[in-house]
Formats: sequence, C-alpha cells, structure tokens
Amino acid sequence: METKTYRAIHRRAPMTPRKARYVADLVRGKPVDEAVDILKFCPRRAAPMYLKVLMSALANAEEQQADRRRLHIVDIRADDGPTMRRWKTRSRGQMFPLLIRYSHLTVVLGERDQKERRRRGGADRSRSARVSASRAAQRQ
Repeated sequence: METKTYRAIHRRAPMTPRKARYVADLVRGKPVDEAVDILKFCPRRAAPMYLKVLMSALANAEEQQADRRRLHIVDIRADDGPTMRRWKTRSRGQMFPLLIRYSHLTVVLGERDQKERRRRGGADRSRSARVSASRAAQRQ
C-alpha cells in the first residue's frame, strides 16, 4: 500500500542551500511534534523558515484529515535557487563578484504505520529502558 504524502515548498528563501542543509539534517526522519520542538529552539537562521514550511505541510495534511500523531518527515531538502550576481568595487578600479544565493526549501510529510513504529524497536521506550536493554544484551 502506498502511503499518502503531504508537501510544502518555500521558493527563493534568502539563504545559501549549504547553510539550510545543517537545519534539515537535524530534523530528517523525525516525528512532526519532535521536529517542531527542535526547530523552535534551533539558533540557526534557516530554522524559522523551515518551521513555517513544516507548519504549512502540516496544515496540508490536516486538510486531508491525516492523523498528526502518525506524521513524520519523509523528505526535507534545501535545493539551489537562483543566484543574484552583483559587483563590489574595490581599490584601483577592480570589481569583485558578490554572489547572493537563494534556496528552495522543501518538506514532505508521510504517515507512519503503527506496525512500522513497533518494528523500529525502541522509539516508544524511554532512554533508561533502552540503555538497560542494551547493557543486558552486552552481558550475554
């Protein structure tokens, strides 16, 4: 069965894609509620932009009656947008290029099945339970 996906895009975000990818790596694959918390407290400049795109994708999903608790980030990207070329005058009549880069920020949400969630083995357990299970496995 093919899962339904919900997408939102911010075109021409005024930031380089390389800097936006740092934030994208923080929330890739996370559940929506956890990703919102991470983006709210992330100090990077791309975080508020990604938060708005994520909330837009979430609104698209809720419009289609999707269950918010089962949503997670399937794909998050920062692709190259247009590059504005300007020139900065320097000493002795020289011209130095200024490249003002833009990005296209994309967020795709998908629903995770309850079976798949159980199969991941540990997403619902607390950290102390996972640590004790890991130590017990190492002792054997």
